[in-house]
Amino acid sequence: MNEAAMPVIIYGAGGHAKVVLDALEESGRKIAGFIDDRSNRAGSEYCGRPVFNDLRGRGEGAVVVVAVGDPFDRARLTERVLESGLDLASAVHPSAVIARDVEIGPGAMILAQAAINSGTVIGSGAIINTGATVDHDCVIGSFAHIAPGSRLAGHVRVGDHALVGIGATVIPGVEIGAGAVIGAGAVVIADVGPGTTVVGVPAKTISDPGGEGGR
Repeated sequence: MNEAAMPVIIYGAGGHAKVVLDALEESGRKIAGFIDDRSNRAGSEYCGRPVFNDLRGRGEGAVVVVAVGDPFDRARLTERVLESGLDLASAVHPSAVIARDVEIGPGAMILAQAAINSGTVIGSGAIINTGATVDHDCVIGSFAHIAPGSRLAGHVRVGDHALVGIGATVIPGVEIGAGAVIGAGAVVIADVGPGTTVVGVPAKTISDPGGEGGR
């Protein structure tokens, strides 16, 4: 069966899952239900869809989108999905503007009004959130999150599990390391090391696993 015709299970039943549900429904996908590991939610409904507490018996003829916000949880749950033998689906809102040569990895989520320009590569499980812009020739790592309204200029590289916060701006050619966090509204004008947190205009380090914060 064509993947686009297969029903989708949304792994997660929180706020981000609700946004992903909208993207899938707007693109005409059939939703089989949600998975939530908290056993007290099994048998309930979320957004009018059934909630299950595991993948067992749910995946025949279905694909999965892991719709949780935390990048490390998203990676862990993605591994669980793949180990169960199920395939990942991407969620792309029809209002997103995506150049024809953009590469979108399995399980990625491109949400409403996002814009992604030519030559960009989006990794597995990455999120390009509402209204974010990613210019030409960027590389977005697996399970990274480009938050709502953030703006990446050309040739930016974002490492696996990194977060570019709401409304942040990144100038051309900057590299953001794996697991780094860019604070909301920050303006990033220099490379950010792995696991480092930066905030402000221009962005300054407040937490650096390899050095002293606040320098």
